[in-house]
Amino acid sequence: MGDSITVVLVSALFILITSYIVSTAFYNVLNFEVQAKKHSRTANNNIVSSNKKENVQTGASPSNITIGGENSFVATNTTQGSSISHSISNLKSAEKLANQEKHFAQSKLRQVLAETIPHQYIVVLKNGVTESAQSIAQQAISGGGIVPFVYNNAIKGFAIKIANKLVLNSILSNPSVDFVEPDIKVQAFSQVASTGYSRVGGPLSIINGSHPRVVNAGIAIIDTGIDFTHPELNVYKQVSFVPGTSAANDDNGHGTAVAGIVAAEDNSVGVVGIAPGARLWAIKVLDRSGSGSMSSIIEGIDYVTQNAGQIDAANLSFGCKCTSFALDTAINNSVAAGVTFVVAAGNAGEDASLWSPASNPNVISVAAMADSDGKCGGLGPQTPYGPDDSLASFSNYGSKVTIAAPGVNIHTTYLGSSYATLSGTSVAAPFVTGAAALYHSLHPTASPAQVRDALVSLGSTATTACNGGGPGYFNNPHGNEPLLYIGSFAHG
Repeated sequence: MGDSITVVLVSALFILITSYIVSTAFYNVLNFEVQAKKHSRTANNNIVSSNKKENVQTGASPSNITIGGENSFVATNTTQGSSISHSISNLKSAEKLANQEKHFAQSKLRQVLAETIPHQYIVVLKNGVTESAQSIAQQAISGGGIVPFVYNNAIKGFAIKIANKLVLNSILSNPSVDFVEPDIKVQAFSQVASTGYSRVGGPLSIINGSHPRVVNAGIAIIDTGIDFTHPELNVYKQVSFVPGTSAANDDNGHGTAVAGIVAAEDNSVGVVGIAPGARLWAIKVLDRSGSGSMSSIIEGIDYVTQNAGQIDAANLSFGCKCTSFALDTAINNSVAAGVTFVVAAGNAGEDASLWSPASNPNVISVAAMADSDGKCGGLGPQTPYGPDDSLASFSNYGSKVTIAAPGVNIHTTYLGSSYATLSGTSVAAPFVTGAAALYHSLHPTASPAQVRDALVSLGSTATTACNGGGPGYFNNPHGNEPLLYIGSFAHG
């Protein structure tokens, strides 16, 4: 009995001693790792901080900062190693900063790969500078510079013409100056007609000079509004039915893009529409997100009907997978009043009979085809939405579709007097709307049904021979609707 107790006590003592030894060793290892990580974080933070300073001075991309690379700090278990490594790191950073500061002022002078205007520069101040651009510009003027422009909105700064390098260096050394770049010569681009415009015969109606450069027609753009300030768009009247808005100025871009395809002016710049210079009625029914209520849309159509004597065609580049009898009734009554309605078939790649207003039998419903070279024959490059001269992969189709038009990579007007390249049945429909207005301007007594029939009969079909130009059909596995072509009537 006594021997058993002795064995148990000895065993317990052995376990306690072993546990103490193991735990002490583990603690030492853990403490070493913690200290090493602590040193590593401190050193790496120092490197990051130093590199951040370099980034501010040199404009280097953060992606160029290397953490944990071959020159980074390696932790040791001695304070001396840490101090030496820190010293090396700080010394390298100091050397870099010294070299950067040496050429800091000169580095503010940007180089441009363009034809420059001698001794003329654009000075841009830093964000957050409290001193006015006018005040800093005045200092340059005092040194003999000529300041033609002071900028306070898009940028903060000024333009200056100065031949004295000492004055230029003084500007470069000003801590409020972010950068200076030489002024350059800029040449306006020539007018760009998208390949889609050529494909439907648009240039023929303008280039040969046999058709007026301004189409005498009124066109309603029922959409997100139109950019009133765009120099290529003749906004005749405007109204908004979007709650919380008082004008139809576009805050989305969709309506402005549609308007440009329909009627951008033929003014040798930018783009040209199918019915150049026609009177545009900006009717805003969709908000800045491109959404709107059916009640707002119907109110817009009601407004068009009220002014049917002045509006020849209306474009609706929107829809829903739905049925609305109220919408159909409103459209039908407006068509009866003499307005030709053109609508986008939809971008779901399915039967248009499921979509409204595309399924309305009294509208011209438009599918989108892909074109990349402005010519028939399907020999152009592949587009993002299918081969050249094919039904666009996103386009709705079927028996409810009346006609097809180019709808891929269409260059058109956009917000801020700019331009954009877009795809969709939303940009295919405006080709037909412009064509309808153009036809009506040549045949003022034509009814909407007659306009529709004319566009269908004059379009390219499967039997139309390709002559290497615009006329000619396209690969359409889902139907046999004609492809819009206006060259056959627009200049005849």
